[in-house]
Amino acid sequence: MAPRHSPEADCRGAGVELPVGRWCAAALLVCGGRYLMQLRDDKPEILLPAHWALFGGSLDPGEAAAAAMRRELAEELELPARQIIPFTEMRIVLPLDPPRLDRMSFFVVPIDQDDLAAMVQHEGAGKRLFTPAALAREKRVAPWDLAAVLMHARGAALFGGR
Repeated sequence: MAPRHSPEADCRGAGVELPVGRWCAAALLVCGGRYLMQLRDDKPEILLPAHWALFGGSLDPGEAAAAAMRRELAEELELPARQIIPFTEMRIVLPLDPPRLDRMSFFVVPIDQDDLAAMVQHEGAGKRLFTPAALAREKRVAPWDLAAVLMHARGAALFGGR
């Protein structure tokens, strides 16, 4: 069965570019080669319920992505991040009805065991550290977050010594 519409046709085929529907910041919280992920709430009204995802959220109007990252980490985990290092950005068209273009800014945030012990989670159904391989085996994980984790974990092999 063919999809009802093609996001590619909606964005490029007709010469129309979708405006950014949502701009988000997400944290690659890295602890000893593992990545801290949030289990999203199992609520049917949210995107990807009961999926593993990075911590983060939408930018407020006029807010810079790094500032949003700091705010989200404080709100969601009571984490005062020492470092927020820009990593990559993605723009994806979600095949919703109608399609939505999202811009996602990813940041590396190094954490340690003391940070983990001090975290108080205020959003989501849980959190867990994953190796990249274990995360890739999960059936319910936000695909763009998995892509960012794998890009970061395999950075030297993919991008050289940068």
